[in-house]
Amino acid sequence: MCIENPKCPKCSAKTWKNGHVRKQNKQRFKCSQCHHQFVENPEIIVAAKPEWFKVLAQLLYMMGMSMNSIARLLQVSASSVLGWVRTFAENNYSKPIPSSSIVMELDEMWHYIGSKKTSFGYGKLLIELQTSLLTGNVGIAVQIP
Repeated sequence: MCIENPKCPKCSAKTWKNGHVRKQNKQRFKCSQCHHQFVENPEIIVAAKPEWFKVLAQLLYMMGMSMNSIARLLQVSASSVLGWVRTFAENNYSKPIPSSSIVMELDEMWHYIGSKKTSFGYGKLLIELQTSLLTGNVGIAVQIP
């Protein structure tokens, strides 16, 4: 008894076998015309996390923990934590619109600091912080020879 391959769900053309899906342990098929890959009767594996779990990840992030350490602690991927934090921010906060913009050119300072004549010794570092900008703090660092 010969079992025929299923028809393509997109264009109803012939298909051929194209490997297996590891997690579902099912045969994968590929269409001969449109090259669409599919699995017959797929089992959708979704492990949705409860809402308290997502809120815990968001609280840990707001307390200063990195996304990678939160992901490691909660045994999820870092991209999941990023998605939860972004969704929370989009739902609860509006993006600030700056009233004016400031243009700074840092190219000359980069070349000045980068062209240090010696690779040893002690140099003093001057740091100035301005907190009057709308988007946050700005730090300017200049090395004094």
